[in-house]
Amino acid sequence: MTLRRPVPLMELIARAGLSSIDLFGNADTMVTGIGVHAQKIRRSQMFVAITGTRTDSHMMIGEAVEAGASVIVVERETMPYPGVTTVRVPNTRLALGLLAQAWHGHPARGFPVCGVTGTNGKTTTTHMVTAILRQAGMRTGLVGTLGAFFNGKSVDLGATTPSPLDLAQVFEAMEQERIDAVAMECSSHAIDQYRLAGIPIRVGALLGITQDHLDYHGTFENYVACKKRLFNEYVLPTPGSVSCFNVDDPVGRDMVASYTGDQMSFGRETEGNPDVTCENLVLGPNETTFTLRIRDERAPVASRFIGTFNVSNMLAAAACSWNLGVSINGIAEGLEKCPPVAGRFEVIDEGQPFTTVVDYAHTPDALERVMRTARRLCTGRLIVVFGCGGDRDRTKRPLMGKVAGELGDYAIVTSDNPRTEDPEQIARMAMKGVLSTRMKSNQCHMLLDRREAIEQALMLAGPGDLVLIAGKGHEDYQEIGTRRIPFDDRAVAREALGKIAARQAANPPTFDPTLEHAR
Repeated sequence: MTLRRPVPLMELIARAGLSSIDLFGNADTMVTGIGVHAQKIRRSQMFVAITGTRTDSHMMIGEAVEAGASVIVVERETMPYPGVTTVRVPNTRLALGLLAQAWHGHPARGFPVCGVTGTNGKTTTTHMVTAILRQAGMRTGLVGTLGAFFNGKSVDLGATTPSPLDLAQVFEAMEQERIDAVAMECSSHAIDQYRLAGIPIRVGALLGITQDHLDYHGTFENYVACKKRLFNEYVLPTPGSVSCFNVDDPVGRDMVASYTGDQMSFGRETEGNPDVTCENLVLGPNETTFTLRIRDERAPVASRFIGTFNVSNMLAAAACSWNLGVSINGIAEGLEKCPPVAGRFEVIDEGQPFTTVVDYAHTPDALERVMRTARRLCTGRLIVVFGCGGDRDRTKRPLMGKVAGELGDYAIVTSDNPRTEDPEQIARMAMKGVLSTRMKSNQCHMLLDRREAIEQALMLAGPGDLVLIAGKGHEDYQEIGTRRIPFDDRAVAREALGKIAARQAANPPTFDPTLEHAR
């Protein structure tokens, strides 16, 4: 039951399961809501002070009190405020997650939650899970990079895994819609920042882990340790809860060996005899077929998703869905009917004689996977347009450039989301990786204007070529400085292809018989 009414502080604390607290003031203070932004606090609300990577809202407590906060939650000693109750906890991020779920009545307890983590593939895998569950007749919810979706409704969340307050509110709306199960992307930031606190994970899945977010985690080892926390801290330690691990990945194999809870393994490679795997795999240009095996049961699958990386995503989705009660035949049917995911190897077809693909790949591993898949689909050249994000892990920029140089025939390094960094400096770091490969200087160049870069790549392409526009996928903006500028790779590509077609129609190539004779 939601607590959307004034509630005594101690009742809220008890429902949240907060322990190890120090309370200063009136324990019976009434709370009318929870907030983390001092300027948005209203009278009699609780203000939770968060220590962030760039700001510390403990410095804003006075502003929150002036706005009317009746309770402040802190993680260190602060000055007392007359008439205001202070609750000190070891970790305010953890407390916020627990309080948010309690305030909204613990909605995530009303349906099984499937949490998926990994460097790449979270969005595709969670979409596959929801497609399978829907095909099996279940009402589904989805939370991730593209937003929250349930019963034909959508909510723009602005983050792969939203804040605890937004997440609890979305889950309450899903509970009211009588959702049967929810698939949720779990980013490393969300795990580390306790955004999932108070959410019982019934089924967890670990996809592959490769380098990403080292700007935040510091080292790859810290990044891996953070991912593992999903299973050690959030998957329910109760019968019926299962953790699924990708044994094609060394971290997944390590978890299989060390994890003490119920588990299921999945992988393309049959070495180690994973619980979920594929047999008779055929990777076609427009379709992937294989025999899905789950333990001793088998079913044929024909999917529109292409590439070995999507086979891994399908196996992960199969493992999750199996543990949510779907039969192997239901899983196969759901995979066959699962629609494409926006910005994930999305083909832009305007009738041009070459292939144009937009993909979200923004890590070295993801770029390598999509470029290897793209190589299989083109009979001509593979032209790649890519950039790297600013204010993020700098070490992956030359690595992405190296992938583009090794696997592509022509590379244009452009701007991605430069944020507050110099776009040219970012691009030069990526270009250094490109030029460290066999690719010659006349096969690559920098063009910082992303629109011009996409247009130029498409103008370079001819019959049989494939143009891969990587890095932003579904995003409809560019982050430049502190602003978000409207920009959609897919829309820009379509517009450019339309211009190219119009120019060619206005100036068709002429046939010169003397040149033909000379050949």
